[in-house]
Amino acid sequence: MTKKFLSFSLFCLVFFGGFSQNIQYAREVIDSLTSEKMHGRGYVLKGDSIAANYVGKEFQKNHLKHFGESYFQKFHISINSFPEKAEIQIGKTKLIPGIDFSVFAASPSISGSFKLAWINKSVLEDETQIKNLTNSNLKNKILVVDKSGIVDKKILEVLDGLRFTNIFKARAIIFLTNKKIMGSVSGGQKLAEFPVFDLKDSLINQKTKKIKIDLKNKFFPNYSTQNVIGYIEGKEQPDSFIVFSGHYDHLGMLGKNTFFPGANDNASGISMMLNLAEYFSKDENKPKYSMAFMAFSSEEVGILGSKYYSENPLFPLNKIKFLINIDMVGSGEDGVTLVNSTVFDKEYNLLNSINDEKKYLKKINKRGEAANSDHYFFYKNGVKCFFIYSNGAYSEYHNPMDKSSALPLNAFENIFKILRDFVQVY
Repeated sequence: MTKKFLSFSLFCLVFFGGFSQNIQYAREVIDSLTSEKMHGRGYVLKGDSIAANYVGKEFQKNHLKHFGESYFQKFHISINSFPEKAEIQIGKTKLIPGIDFSVFAASPSISGSFKLAWINKSVLEDETQIKNLTNSNLKNKILVVDKSGIVDKKILEVLDGLRFTNIFKARAIIFLTNKKIMGSVSGGQKLAEFPVFDLKDSLINQKTKKIKIDLKNKFFPNYSTQNVIGYIEGKEQPDSFIVFSGHYDHLGMLGKNTFFPGANDNASGISMMLNLAEYFSKDENKPKYSMAFMAFSSEEVGILGSKYYSENPLFPLNKIKFLINIDMVGSGEDGVTLVNSTVFDKEYNLLNSINDEKKYLKKINKRGEAANSDHYFFYKNGVKCFFIYSNGAYSEYHNPMDKSSALPLNAFENIFKILRDFVQVY
């Protein structure tokens, strides 16, 4: 009886325990990448390099080979950051960066207490108020833009244009929003000429006389960052590659005390990629084709890491049989979406047939080409590729609440399985 029980327990451990262990590893990766010591995986306190070193160590742990002397492909970007001060105070209330307000990523420094000027629906409907605003000297005032109630598309376009063209010559511009605040990071060649903020509309009104701002930027014209790339040699056709990619970078920090964890975007994708690397690195799972795993920097800056790689490949791009870019796969109760699936029917049909048979995912949604993640420059260079992301209720995006503890991973196992099966039958 005891022997039978032990045999059954061992069977269960081997047969069912495999992915529970992978989920544990997935959580460990996401917890690590979203921890405070990563500084938001951005360009404050070298958060990007700390994250890159972590990914490189995981590659080494899983016995991935590297092209050249190391896993790292260095390149340079220009980047603006806010490592010290990012403070707004209205009356006695100190606002929370990333929650109550965000800063346009290319903004320069600003410090002081400023009076306000307003542009809103009532101002735009009154010629006298428009004239007064146009003729006012706003060089020491903050212009507050409130678009609520405005439906005219041309007017909205003009107001949105104030983010880039300060026709009123205000000291800074604040846009009010009733939506969740979202952060960003800038990779422009130079700073903007004036600071721009997004602010929750519930925190300010026309009775507000002054606002206090203390923002200190640090601009790096030649910042050194890196992609992280490793591979597993195929057992039958080692000169052809299936590639999994994803970006490890995120938004970094906004001031000393606020960092953006980036659990879904894109610690989840890197975790999936590392799970696949761990699986296929085992002797019993060695793939037919070689497999490259590419963790890109600077996606949030404008998909610059993958752009650099596509211009400086470590092996010929025409050796890539297929590439799947993984970005934001932390949910999935409503299935997944495949960018480029309307372009590459054969591969979409293969994934769909796997899903029809195994019932891994609720749905695989089709989508056309889009320049919205790291697959794009490969696609533009003739590489067949998909970008996969999960669909579900999870809504934290580019804010400090995109935490590991909030991420459900409710379809992570089955997304892993369908990607694994695709590699095995492709």
